[in-house]
Amino acid sequence: SPAMQNTDRLITRVAPTDSTVLISGESGTGKGVAARRLHELSARRDGPFVAVNCGAIPETLMESELFGHTKGAFTSADRARKGLFVQADHGTIFLDEIGELPLPMQTKLLHVLEAKEVRAIGGEATRKIDVRIVAATNRDLPAMVREGRFREDLFFRLSMFQIPMPPLRERRSDLPALIKHLLTRRLQSSGAAKLEIDAEAEELLVAFDWPGNVRQLENVLHRAAILADGGHIHVADLPPEVARVGSNSSAVAEGGSG
Repeated sequence: SPAMQNTDRLITRVAPTDSTVLISGESGTGKGVAARRLHELSARRDGPFVAVNCGAIPETLMESELFGHTKGAFTSADRARKGLFVQADHGTIFLDEIGELPLPMQTKLLHVLEAKEVRAIGGEATRKIDVRIVAATNRDLPAMVREGRFREDLFFRLSMFQIPMPPLRERRSDLPALIKHLLTRRLQSSGAAKLEIDAEAEELLVAFDWPGNVRQLENVLHRAAILADGGHIHVADLPPEVARVGSNSSAVAEGGSG
């Protein structure tokens, strides 16, 4: 679709640079896939790609996870640990759900961006790092800045180059090819003899709004593949909320003709 062609053009243009990139979009739109493609098209492709879900790390452990710690830095630190930024040296670090980062950690991250160095908890020396930062969010960061929940200076540094990931409902023309791709991947992983979908079922998938985007579509197809008899997905194999789209459309058509 034109929307995804534009996204791919932006990725292709910025990938060879060392620019910090902010990928925005709803959950399940493929922000992680875009981040990995940025890395694979860059001069850092042979270096590490380290993905971090900022929303999944407890606040008390976040500094240690990102920057590391020395042995004895705190009670349970029985050995030194390299932080994720050091692990990503000469590669790319992908900070997913950056909007979940607490304000104190935002300040520390800003310092890393500006000084290109990190210091482990309990350590005295800093370490220079050569890391490209790609961040992603499904939050409205400008609104968070206005509300005082996200540092404005950090937002400006992260959003040097922005890439929007369009939701599935805005690129329905991509759905048939995406469905085919996901079914092929499912077929390869399951070892089944075949996995196909009939035209009516596919039409319902294309008509659905997909609030959970590609991740939700993948889950629906996974469920349908389990239920499909003989490797052929029918409308009956789709979950009620998807199948209901067809019945609602029929009801509207019947009402309009009356």
